Amino acid sequence: MKAAIIYKIAKFVVWPEDAFSSRTEPLPVCLPEADPIGPALDALAGKIVWGRPIAIKRLNEISLADEDCRILFLGEDSLRSRNKLMSNVANSPVLTIGDSNDFVEVGGIVTLKIEQSHVQFAINIAASERAGLNISAQLLQLATIKGEGS
Repeated sequence: MKAAIIYKIAKFVVWPEDAFSSRTEPLPVCLPEADPIGPALDALAGKIVWGRPIAIKRLNEISLADEDCRILFLGEDSLRSRNKLMSNVANSPVLTIGDSNDFVEVGGIVTLKIEQSHVQFAINIAASERAGLNISAQLLQLATIKGEGS
């Protein structure tokens, strides 16, 4: 279910034009190598968001550079490496999505929570602005605004 939500959220985010080298460059969705959501995210490969096919990349914290990702998912299993991974993409056009309770408070952009088959999410607007991302007002209306600048 989280993979489907990530796909839907991506449709409400606009990246700056200079975040991509061409109009046909894929939209890379990254996650740590061992994250259990990996197989579900693999199902998104090839789906189109803003005219770009999604490409799934599994990364370790050493290999991650800001140009590798435009969406970075950090699940609760990646808490040990979360700070390193997030610092690698700080101030870059990367939509960070996590599922830990404190994700937006520590600088992440979107926190996902699924409770009793209902999706709840929070958005850190200051973090999205720092990343240069434009999040649709439609999505913001559905979210709890938290974190810096809320």
